[in-house]
Amino acid sequence: MSVALQWDAAGSERKRARLLRIKIIATGLLPVMATLFALSARFKPQYPLLAWVEAFSEAALVGGLADWFAVVALFRHPGGLPLPHTAIIPRNKDRIGAQLGEFVEMNFLTPENIAAKLAELDLAENVLRWFSDNSHTRRAISATRAYLPLVIEVVDEPDIERVVSRVVSEEIDRLDFAQTAASMIMTVTRDGRHQRILDEMLPLATNWLNANRAYVKRRFARKSLLTPPWVDTYIVNSFVDGVIDLIDEIGQNPDHEMRLALDAYLQRFAEQLESDPELAKKAEDIKTSIMHGREIEGTLSAAWRSLRGRVRAPRGGPETANEAWLADVVSRIARGILLDRELLDRMNANLIKIVDAGLAHFKHTFATLIEDIVQRWDTQEVTEKVELELGPDLQFIRLNGTFIGGLAGVALHAALLGVAVTP
Repeated sequence: MSVALQWDAAGSERKRARLLRIKIIATGLLPVMATLFALSARFKPQYPLLAWVEAFSEAALVGGLADWFAVVALFRHPGGLPLPHTAIIPRNKDRIGAQLGEFVEMNFLTPENIAAKLAELDLAENVLRWFSDNSHTRRAISATRAYLPLVIEVVDEPDIERVVSRVVSEEIDRLDFAQTAASMIMTVTRDGRHQRILDEMLPLATNWLNANRAYVKRRFARKSLLTPPWVDTYIVNSFVDGVIDLIDEIGQNPDHEMRLALDAYLQRFAEQLESDPELAKKAEDIKTSIMHGREIEGTLSAAWRSLRGRVRAPRGGPETANEAWLADVVSRIARGILLDRELLDRMNANLIKIVDAGLAHFKHTFATLIEDIVQRWDTQEVTEKVELELGPDLQFIRLNGTFIGGLAGVALHAALLGVAVTP
């Protein structure tokens, strides 16, 4: 199916008028040269100097006709006759599209060209400099949020929610829970990351114990009905202080025996998950209970309702304050990165690597896209558009061909005269 091209109507009319003017001049020279040739040939016996005019007009007429044929043959059949190798553009549109796509792929979409242009642009610095202006960042965030409700309207359908739930359930069903859990444990424990998590949790435990001594005392009193309250207080405070001392000791000593015990336990548990059939079966049972329960659907529905509510929140409410805060954070991060030239260079280098990798996979797709687009274009419109763009220059070629042909005719006439007078 042919696809119509997009036209600039006013620009096309100007180009069409210009093409028509130069075409009239170039074509009008042909009858002028024909008339000069006929008259000079007729009166040459009486006026021998007209032989020069005859030679000029004869050669100019031949040159002009030859160039007229060549120019017309590009776009259509001269005189409507289907001569071989005429109407070149209409007949070869698809081949031109394929060669154009290949040309762009081989000469434009190359890593060298793209990398050189990206290096010249310093893309990382320019983008970060734009975001370093708080007003720019706020406009970008505001514009993004303005479009989100439109996206929500498109996907806000129960059927879509069900599809998402089904896809998530299928992905969970494909998981090997035991192997996945083992991999996660090994990832977390690699390079002591779990110990850093423990370091973050220990102060939380200390703070909770300090803040909840009265709660611990009440729980202790329920189990020790025969001791007076002051004894309970002493025992609980001593116990809490001892636990806090132990927590501080663990936090300060990276080689504490409890840390080493945690390392050994996690390592052993990960190995059991990978090799123990009974433990693997328990993991699969947990997965089955999740699959057959309502947890997934309920969680996704709740998350979707929360997101939808925040996106649809009226302007001027809490969301505006959030946007201002986020814009300030993004701008400060951008300004901070701009101070580090070495980091900017690394970012640019990474961008170039990403583009290179993308080109390796997609540059042929771009070439194919160009080919497909050209093939879908309407042949007559393509021919007309190319003629509007190149036609005036081609008509000047016709003018040049006419005059150059005439000068060549004069030169040949002079050479013939020179040969004739040579003894």
